[in-house]
Amino acid sequence: MRQLLKKIYIGIGIAGTFTVAACNTDFLNTRPLGEATKDDVWQDQALAEAFVNEIYNGLSSGGFLETMLSSATDETMFTHNYGMKNMGEATISPTDAEYVNTRGTFRWGELYKRIRACNVFFQNIQKVPFDKTATAERLKGETYFLRAYFYHQLVRAYGGVPLIDTVYTLDDKDYTVVRNSFSECVEHIIRDCDSAAANLHGKEGITIKGRATEGAALALKSRMLIYAASDLYDFPTASGKSTVIAAAATPAVLGYTTGNRTERWQRAKAAAWTVMQLGRYSLAFPSPASPQEAGANYQQMFLGDNTESIFSRYFLNAKSESGGQIGLYNGLNGYHNWSGNTPTQLLIDDYEMADGTPFNWGDLSHKSNPYLNRDPRFYASILYDGANWRARPTDVAAKDPANQAQTGVYEVWDAEGGRVINSPGLDTRQGPVENWNGSFTGYYMKKFIDPNVDAQYFRQEVPYPVFRLTEIYFNYAEACIGLGEDEEARKYLNMIRTRAGMPDITESGAALLARFQREKEIEMVFEEQRFYDVRRWMVAPATVGRALRGINVVGKLKPNVKVTLYQHDENSYDYTYTPVTLVNENRIWLDKMYFMPLQRDEMNRNNKLVQNPGY
Repeated sequence: MRQLLKKIYIGIGIAGTFTVAACNTDFLNTRPLGEATKDDVWQDQALAEAFVNEIYNGLSSGGFLETMLSSATDETMFTHNYGMKNMGEATISPTDAEYVNTRGTFRWGELYKRIRACNVFFQNIQKVPFDKTATAERLKGETYFLRAYFYHQLVRAYGGVPLIDTVYTLDDKDYTVVRNSFSECVEHIIRDCDSAAANLHGKEGITIKGRATEGAALALKSRMLIYAASDLYDFPTASGKSTVIAAAATPAVLGYTTGNRTERWQRAKAAAWTVMQLGRYSLAFPSPASPQEAGANYQQMFLGDNTESIFSRYFLNAKSESGGQIGLYNGLNGYHNWSGNTPTQLLIDDYEMADGTPFNWGDLSHKSNPYLNRDPRFYASILYDGANWRARPTDVAAKDPANQAQTGVYEVWDAEGGRVINSPGLDTRQGPVENWNGSFTGYYMKKFIDPNVDAQYFRQEVPYPVFRLTEIYFNYAEACIGLGEDEEARKYLNMIRTRAGMPDITESGAALLARFQREKEIEMVFEEQRFYDVRRWMVAPATVGRALRGINVVGKLKPNVKVTLYQHDENSYDYTYTPVTLVNENRIWLDKMYFMPLQRDEMNRNNKLVQNPGY
């Protein structure tokens, strides 16, 4: 183009005046201020570090997305349908999977874009004139971690994927490549984690907040190895549980076709133990004095850093980051928020009673007041009818001076008409405040929502916990259960439960495994664990395959009571709670959903790719 422009200008000069032919054309080589060429980047330490910093953008908003992955599980329902409904209804396909393509945390093209950036870094790092070896090692360690993280996102969504460690150029003759086996992908991720940990060892003092550390690399290794030991990725086990997986054309892409599961459990146990023995992390608020304190501690844990934070995605209001809008995305419509991802009755029912027994709608004491004497984490994670919350916005304050979640329909006395009328709650789809944003389920998220921030107008700076020590405890306990070491598993599970103000688990064998799975569901709720856990445990049909459920709450005035402005009051009202099946989504489970589909465009670009079974 530069040569073409020169000829054009010379032609004009000949036609008009000869001065243009002799002019300096260096202006054609001028680059915009604020931009650097690729050669500049690898000649300057600061620019090389900026290059690595940009790769972190591949983490997006962590799990704080408008459409959260929890709404593809039994945890929540996405109120506004778009991009998510076909996940719950198992109708996604290689040509119709909007969430997979554009909204999810496993976008194929975006993840490979970041992997390519990591490869570019490794190809050029030796050119950078670093003033300190430690800085170079730190950046290498961070980049190894990032590449491992992006590959782990791909692998836990799709199974084995092409492993690309070189930088393709226009001179390459062939860009097509086969999918590597699941085991090859796991080993690649583990090698990168080990390389990251080695390079980051002892670098805590020079690590920037929010960047990868040795602990983050080892936590990722722990997660990947506990996945590798799971039922879904042991092909003989998975094929025995699913005819769809049994019919897979390339079994090795989906999991281990040979090998020893005991060794995989041992490896996973050792990886978790390594993180636990680093001595840098400890369980936050381990010994509450009461259930009330346990609930308050649990809520506080997710509003900032604490002793068990290993690796988090941070947000700054000055940058107007979307991750800071989690309160707006999920808050109550009666506060002018969007109520996007709302907890389901399925999740609510999975919270135990305070004494550790299951909640049961058949128990009249449970049915008459389902929000009484529950696991303290319930009160810290869920906003339910009558739950106290922050002050209402000024235009709504007069309607609710008590500042309580209103998700039911209540009788009030109409003094002017001299009669009792029904008044829909402020936070319902029949209420007077932005009813189109109301919850269908009758619940709202509380965990991660800063009550001191008016989410209608302001963002919050609550970090998203990508890795925290409790996950490592779960990984360790799960590996112990897989190895038949039930006592050791209970020890670490009960540390988590003690922190939550809950009684110890005492079960063994299959009963212990079931309690473990329920405990992880509750403790890690809304943290993007459930989607993958129900798949790798192969319990999805009985969990996320259940029909969507919500609650109907009705408050009727007691005899001779006249209330003109509603607030939750059991002295004035008799309440009934009726669980209902919602028809907004026809939730079912099909075994193809164990893995996400490779999109048709990707397969057209690379004809060596093999589609996952069932699509």
